[in-house]
Amino acid sequence: MELCPFCNEQMKFVTVGSGLVRVTCPRCGEYLIVTTAKELLKNNPMTDRQKANISGWLNENRGYTIYSYSLDTLRNIKTPNFEERADKILLNLEKITKYAGEYKTRDNSWISWGWCLNQQELDEFIDFLEKPVHRISSKGGQPLYKITANGWQHLENLKKINADSQQGFVAMWFTDEMQKIYDSTISEGILDAGYRPHKVNLREHNEKIDDEIIAQIRRSRFVLADFTGQRGGVYFEAGFGKGLGLEVFWSCRKDEIDKLHFDIRQYNCIDWEPDKLTDFRKRITNRIESVIGRGTYRRESAG
Repeated sequence: MELCPFCNEQMKFVTVGSGLVRVTCPRCGEYLIVTTAKELLKNNPMTDRQKANISGWLNENRGYTIYSYSLDTLRNIKTPNFEERADKILLNLEKITKYAGEYKTRDNSWISWGWCLNQQELDEFIDFLEKPVHRISSKGGQPLYKITANGWQHLENLKKINADSQQGFVAMWFTDEMQKIYDSTISEGILDAGYRPHKVNLREHNEKIDDEIIAQIRRSRFVLADFTGQRGGVYFEAGFGKGLGLEVFWSCRKDEIDKLHFDIRQYNCIDWEPDKLTDFRKRITNRIESVIGRGTYRRESAG
């Protein structure tokens, strides 16, 4: 047994390839890490807050592969605000709740649900959810909690996040060739569905999720993430959007579908081919309209 480098829990690990290890951690969940990254972590320790943020993010994005070049991105993950972290705990409790009124046992994984440093910090979020806002309740002083009627109502409101926004955030790899795909197909498919596409500027942003990107995702109705090129930044942006409760639409060039991390493969990913872009555009439009409905953004107002 070894200790997880992010939460210090005992982890199980198995070598799955040359220099690649699959980690199963009771708090962070399952992730992959290359051995060179493990060594770099030993020689360049992170702060406790950085570790807590990474543990929380890995818990939300299971199956992520940590490469040596990913470490700077992981170090730069922003800490969500207090209420966002409380919402994350409530959303995770909903995921494991089979029926209204069911009590669930609190364990160490809840620390990562709330991106917390320790049990003491988690206690503050539990106290907030239980007393002032009454979204959960405990059972007779035991570590058993259920979602209250007020909590279920709050969860419904969370799922309506940015319902009035007409912006769709596009996360993708911006090479010259992919820029052409964006201009001719992705942006057009979003416009056809009645939404305004928004992308980061055309330069690479060195896998750094900066404040502007986060702000734009927060303003968006949905995220369209194209994983062609397998860029770490795309995984981060999609994961951040999903963590906020936004709808995420997944796409990838067909010849790279097998390269997707296994946690992404569970989603209904739009696969596309360079010689069938008209079909790709229609599928984007149809997928958006079928899931969240047609938007009201008018194409002639696009600038």
